[in-house]
Amino acid sequence: MLMWIANWAARHAPTPEKQAERALHELRMELFRAEQQVMDAQLRAEYFRARLLFLEDVTRQGIEAVSDQRKGQQELTQPSRPGPRLTAAQ
Repeated sequence: MLMWIANWAARHAPTPEKQAERALHELRMELFRAEQQVMDAQLRAEYFRARLLFLEDVTRQGIEAVSDQRKGQQELTQPSRPGPRLTAAQ
């Protein structure tokens, strides 16, 4: 019985290779989380940049001019969506 326990302990001992494999998985997850945080921070920075530009435009030009300008941009950027297809594509 003692020999079996010794063999089991030798096979399941935390070798440097096993520890490295475990650490590799953990580090990949940490890298993924860090990259997600960077992307979130970039999105937040872009949001605040756009908001800042909008408020600067409002203070310089007035709300009416900025509103009219933005409405014109929205009309140009909205793609016309085709209606639903009633026939199968051939």
